Amino acid sequence: MKQLRIEDIDLEGVKAVVFDLDGTLYDKHHLAWYLIFADLRHALWIHAERIARKKLKGQDFGDADTFYKTMFSYISEKRNVPYQAVKEWYNESYMPSMTEILYTHYQAADYVLPLLKQLNESGIKTIVLSDYGCVEDKIRAIGLEPKMFDYCVSAPELGGLKPNKQLYERLLKLMRVKPKEAMMIGDRMDTDGEGAEAAGMRYMII
Repeated sequence: MKQLRIEDIDLEGVKAVVFDLDGTLYDKHHLAWYLIFADLRHALWIHAERIARKKLKGQDFGDADTFYKTMFSYISEKRNVPYQAVKEWYNESYMPSMTEILYTHYQAADYVLPLLKQLNESGIKTIVLSDYGCVEDKIRAIGLEPKMFDYCVSAPELGGLKPNKQLYERLLKLMRVKPKEAMMIGDRMDTDGEGAEAAGMRYMII
């Protein structure tokens, strides 16, 4: 993973830096395989979940409940299983497995702690924005602490998935900064970059 330094970032006028989590704060290679090998039942479920996320990405659902109801219903239909079974798999098996795998196999990228220290000393707010839930648990799992950031937010809490422009606008409101005062740092142009660009934010893809 590219070693990111504060010198690499044009922070003139920036008051807040938003970090993607998976693939940005840590290298997520092989994560899907670890999940499948942890429980082979995950394989078909994950496939359906990824298709659902692709179908729903960028749409505005307004709140987390509406988003998850829509996603679970889609997976239920795709897998031909009861809605409640999908909900239980996601909340009681899939997300806990992901967090446990991060504890066991992953750690924060080397650049993260020095960069956070530099941003904090510069008075710049730091935020984690993830398309998945359990954000604080996952941050701890890679060896960081949620208190190192000013905000830890899942995209569904803001109404959808990246690159939904409205969720970025809600994030800006939460941070109390203007679009040009915020920078998104992520690993995917089609989600992190496009959403930030649509909202008028700066962005860097690593």
